[in-house]
Amino acid sequence: MSIFIMLDVGGTEIKGGVFDVSGALLGGIRNFQAKAGENPDTIFENFCHIISDLGGGFPKEKLEGIGMAFPGPFDYEQGISLMRGLNKYDQIYGMRIPEELRKRSRKLERVKILFRHDVEAFARGVYRFGMKKQQEKVLCLCIGTGAGSAFLENGEALKKKTEAVPENGWIYNSAFRDSILDDYLSVRGLKRLSREIMGEEMDGKRLSELCSEKNPGALKVYREFGKILYEGILPFLDSFKPQALILGGQITKSFPYFGEKLEKACKERSITLIMEENTSLRAMQGLLF
Repeated sequence: MSIFIMLDVGGTEIKGGVFDVSGALLGGIRNFQAKAGENPDTIFENFCHIISDLGGGFPKEKLEGIGMAFPGPFDYEQGISLMRGLNKYDQIYGMRIPEELRKRSRKLERVKILFRHDVEAFARGVYRFGMKKQQEKVLCLCIGTGAGSAFLENGEALKKKTEAVPENGWIYNSAFRDSILDDYLSVRGLKRLSREIMGEEMDGKRLSELCSEKNPGALKVYREFGKILYEGILPFLDSFKPQALILGGQITKSFPYFGEKLEKACKERSITLIMEENTSLRAMQGLLF
């Protein structure tokens, strides 16, 4: 049986798991420290340690491939991080990750290593393993530190700019109100709203707790956030015309407090709305070769 080691690479932690060719998780998902602010040797040795740790219970000849889901900016074809000034992986800017890993571990010399944008990997994972019925056109949105997105057609990511799809399938830098979508559909956008309405910056978790207690200020913050989400996403629903919209990340847990307008818009357009909380699992499954 061939196995695949998959990593969802973040700036604070790296989540990893071992999968078989069918996409089944063999064991659980494990969390590791990212060490993203360290020097190159420490970063690459940490990757090798994680891969070795995850694959330790399996014969090394069974390892078919390694997949890594990375945020951008990144050269996914070559496996080169282009992150700089973000306080994560700055020290490995421009370095070829596969070469560096193979220098440090002979076990990886013949192993295929694949890289994908984290939201694209997530969208592909939901498409292949999280949908009751696969649809031709799918739009995926993950709201976290920013507005991550992916446009899929028959399971493949669309990256070429068209009238309906932005460059790379990324909506984050689309013009919106007085700046760009990323400033509004993000954790910082939510914090800004809470500061304006409640006089205090709060994250989604705290706002959800307050909403469950019927706090009027928190409920108003999420109502306003829901209007922004509706206004920001509607143009893409109308131009791309997806049959399904995937919403990912922790914020989906709070959808009942802000999703009414978007849910209604999807129903009017016969768009299946899919909420997927387990972003890391789906991202890893979306890395399968």
